[in-house]
Amino acid sequence: MISTSTAPTALEAPVPGLPDAVIPTEPEKLSEPRPRRRRSRFPGPEPHPASDPPESRPQVAWVGAPGPLRELVRDHATAVGAELCDGAAHGAAHCVVADAAALEQGARALGGDRRPLLVVTPSGELPAALWPLALEAGARAVLPLPERSEELLSRLADLARPHTATLLIGVTGGSGGAGSSSFAARLAAAARPHGPVTLIDADPLGGGLDLLVEAPTAEGIGWSEAAGLGPDDGKALREGLPPVDEVRLLVAQEDPGPEPATLSRALAALSPLGGTVIVDLSTEMVHVAAEHLDHLLVVVPTTDHAVRSTARRLRSWHLPEDLVQLVVRRSGELSVREVCEDLSVPLAATFRDSSRGTVPLLDVRRRGADRAARSLMAALSGEAGS
Repeated sequence: MISTSTAPTALEAPVPGLPDAVIPTEPEKLSEPRPRRRRSRFPGPEPHPASDPPESRPQVAWVGAPGPLRELVRDHATAVGAELCDGAAHGAAHCVVADAAALEQGARALGGDRRPLLVVTPSGELPAALWPLALEAGARAVLPLPERSEELLSRLADLARPHTATLLIGVTGGSGGAGSSSFAARLAAAARPHGPVTLIDADPLGGGLDLLVEAPTAEGIGWSEAAGLGPDDGKALREGLPPVDEVRLLVAQEDPGPEPATLSRALAALSPLGGTVIVDLSTEMVHVAAEHLDHLLVVVPTTDHAVRSTARRLRSWHLPEDLVQLVVRRSGELSVREVCEDLSVPLAATFRDSSRGTVPLLDVRRRGADRAARSLMAALSGEAGS
């Protein structure tokens, strides 16, 4: 669990399924019982009291045969304060968890349900035919258990908890050198009037976003510390990130960037907190972040090479049509209209390059990319609040 200097530090991590440890808060006395202190559970929220009726808890629908795999999923649901119920038709369920056999029998039927679908299978049993079935059904993940128990916990916790109006925006380049990192930083600056802002560098190699915005060297959480993130650590994560002009920055620092699972856990943990999260995405991380995002902005220069590159990337990502919008950087021979028509993607914003020497996030200008970012953020924030 991530902790900050303002939060109490657990002496040792509790083991899921076991009761909380007893920790003395004052010297033990023979005449008095040893006092107890409630400790946080990791991962997942505190379980609901036993007196709570099951109907008041989040529901997870199970589709599959009874047996050890179902019991393992039930234990995971209980750990995040949810209740496992049988049958995908359960109307109150927040998500559906199916075993591989059930998926093989009814992939199309499961795919017609708009609720999030997770597929589980015993470790070591991943037949090649399972992957196309999971894709057809729209499954968010195929999780061998118990090997990927931590990811199942994180996903169930994220799907079961109530969310506030967090706006998650991904920014990526349609081609090399498109300027997506710079626009992501300017978008973060424009989001400041709309609440807390977190700017994330999601490049596995370490994209150097902190260098781009000339962030001062400061102690704080980086990707190496965020690797052990739990589903309820979002607040501690955000508060532990170093601030740059009122924007919290999650970068690699001197270490490698995030693994795909680490990025997914970070976005899931930040999503219930409110405010705005801007994610500067490398191309290989787009599919990882897509399920968490409200919008994906693809920055495209107005050149034939950039448009062709963007078309190839869009085809490879297989994203929902309503997720993607273009941010067109007017720096070449094509018109904005030609770029949008060639790619068949709606326009979110367009801009010309700012003058040289300006630092994104720190140097805010009235025109250029900063004005485009302000107009776009005003529109997206109003859309999220409606």
